[in-house]
Amino acid sequence: MLTGELPLNSKAPTKFDYSNEPIRSSELIVQKDLPFNAEPPLKSLIQHYITPTELFFKRNHGPIPLIDGSTYVFKVDGLVEKPIVVDLHSLKTKFQKHEVAAVIQCAGNRRDGLANVKKVKGVIWGPGTVGNAVWGGARLSDVLKEAGVPMGLASQLHVAFEAYGDSEEDTCYGSSIPLEMAINPSNDVLLAYEMNGCELTRDHGFPCRVVVPGVIGARSVKYLSRITIQSEESQSFYQKMDYKVLPPYVDEHNADEWWDKMAALQEMIIQSVICEPCSGQVLPPGPVTIRGYALCGGGKGVDRVDVSLDNGLTWLPTDRYQAATRNKHYAWCLWKTTVDSIPDNCKIICRAFDTCGNTQPEFPIWNFRGVMNNSWFVVENVRQQSNTKL
Repeated sequence: MLTGELPLNSKAPTKFDYSNEPIRSSELIVQKDLPFNAEPPLKSLIQHYITPTELFFKRNHGPIPLIDGSTYVFKVDGLVEKPIVVDLHSLKTKFQKHEVAAVIQCAGNRRDGLANVKKVKGVIWGPGTVGNAVWGGARLSDVLKEAGVPMGLASQLHVAFEAYGDSEEDTCYGSSIPLEMAINPSNDVLLAYEMNGCELTRDHGFPCRVVVPGVIGARSVKYLSRITIQSEESQSFYQKMDYKVLPPYVDEHNADEWWDKMAALQEMIIQSVICEPCSGQVLPPGPVTIRGYALCGGGKGVDRVDVSLDNGLTWLPTDRYQAATRNKHYAWCLWKTTVDSIPDNCKIICRAFDTCGNTQPEFPIWNFRGVMNNSWFVVENVRQQSNTKL
C-alpha cells in the first residue's frame, strides 16, 4: 500500500487478468502497478502545448480491455424514442467529425498535498495527472439526437456511461453527466475515436471514449459500452461513492454515511502548478525562468497567473498562452516569467485566477477522498550557484 493511502471498499471480482497490458513509456512515474496508474515528470509535461500521447497520464481502475475495433459496438438506450446500436464504422461515417483541444485532469491531481495533511483514500498522485490533447470524434449530442432523446425533459435527466472491462470497485466503470450538458453542442462533448490525430491507444480508451471538456476526468469514460438516458445519476460506485468532496470532519470511520449527502463532482476548478524549477533544485547564476500550467473548468478562461518569491507578500505577473474554441477555453494555459535572480533557499509560489475572479486558496482543503486540491503551488529550497570567480 502506498504511503497515505487507505484501502478502497470493493465489490469487484477478486482476480483480474493483467496479461494483456500495453507497453508504456519508461519516462512515466508509476504510482501504482496494478491497475497501472502513472503520470509524466513535470519537466517533460511542460515541453509541449499538446501533450504527446505517450506522456499523457494513465488512470485505470482495472486491466486494459482487449477490444477488436472491427466488431466493437456501443448501445444507446433508456428514455429514448428508439434504442440504437452503433459500431465504430458508423460512428466515423454517419456522424460529422469534430475536434476539440481539451485538457483532462484527474480529480485526484495533487493528492499528495492532501496526504501530507492527513491520510486520504486513493492513489497518491503528484501534480502530473493532467494532459492537453486534440480529441476527434462525433458529438454526443448528434448521437443522442439519432436515438431521439426527450429534449423537453433535458433539465431533469442524466446521461449515464458504462465501460467495457473489469473494475476494482464495481462490476464495470460507470459515470454520468446531466443531459443538459450533453445536448448543448457548444459544450463539445465527444464520443472520441482519435487523440492527437491518431487512433486512440488502448490506454486512452480504444476504440471509443467519452470526452467531456471542462469536467473532471472521471466523467470521460473510456472503452464505452453503453449510454443510457435516465431520470437519476449513474448508480455506479464511481458516481455515488467516489469523486466527491466530503467535509473535513469526515474520515474513514464515518464516510459511508456522507457519500449520498454530497454532490458528484462535475466542473473542474481553477488550478495552477509550477513545472520548472523543482523543489531542491540548484540553478546556475543569472536570470531564472519559472514555467508552469494552469487550467479551469466549464469553458472559463485563465485570466492571469501570479508568482511570488516572498511567501505571498508581493506577486509578479506572467506571460501566458491559452487556446480558445468558439470563445470557450477547454485547453490548458501554459505560462512563464523570468526574474533576474532568486533569493537563497527560496519558496516559489504560484496562483491563478479564472475569468470569473475565482482563485486558489493558500492552504490545502483536506477531504477524505483527496480530490480537487488547488491550493497555492509551492516549490521549496531552490537556490542558485554563486557567480563568484576565483
